[in-house]
Amino acid sequence: MSASVETEATESREKRPRAAQRIQEAAKELFYKNGIRATGIEEVCRAADATKMSLYRAFSSKDALIAAILEEDGQEMECLMDDVCQCNATPRQKLERMIDMVCDMARQPGQRGCPLLLAQSEFPEPHHPAHRIVADVKARKRARMAQMAADAGAQEPVVFADALGIMMEGAWFTLPFMGAERTEAGLRAAAAALFKAHLPD
Repeated sequence: MSASVETEATESREKRPRAAQRIQEAAKELFYKNGIRATGIEEVCRAADATKMSLYRAFSSKDALIAAILEEDGQEMECLMDDVCQCNATPRQKLERMIDMVCDMARQPGQRGCPLLLAQSEFPEPHHPAHRIVADVKARKRARMAQMAADAGAQEPVVFADALGIMMEGAWFTLPFMGAERTEAGLRAAAAALFKAHLPD
């Protein structure tokens, strides 16, 4: 092989994502669009232009692939929470930005809801790895909201965080049949009442 051809081949390999990355990205999109249980390994491999051998070399099972995707989704949520917690705003404004974040995401085209909640709804068994990952991510989110609520002067920050979490998660479940506009209006109205009842002016 000539030096130029070898260089071109090397550059092509470097530009092309690794099989594991392609598989995870393809599976993430298909799982969100069609559902996890409804998406087979063969479909993932076709979308990723990869073989089943490559998939099982990177992920020991479909459950392992699901776990990797949910861990990534959880990390993305943590980054969004970091942005809110670290922004230059009062604790109350940070809590309000949590509502803004949900509303902004709900208006995005093709939005089906929170990928973590969608996954948990398919695996309701508490012992299933997917269920545990989602539960842990959501628990950390509520803990951070409770700290923000405490900083904002809430007398019962845990109760406040639980209530706000229920409102936000409920918004995702009502989105498919209520639409983004009504879901946002309902969420903002409910949150305003919660803020008025629990936070000082």
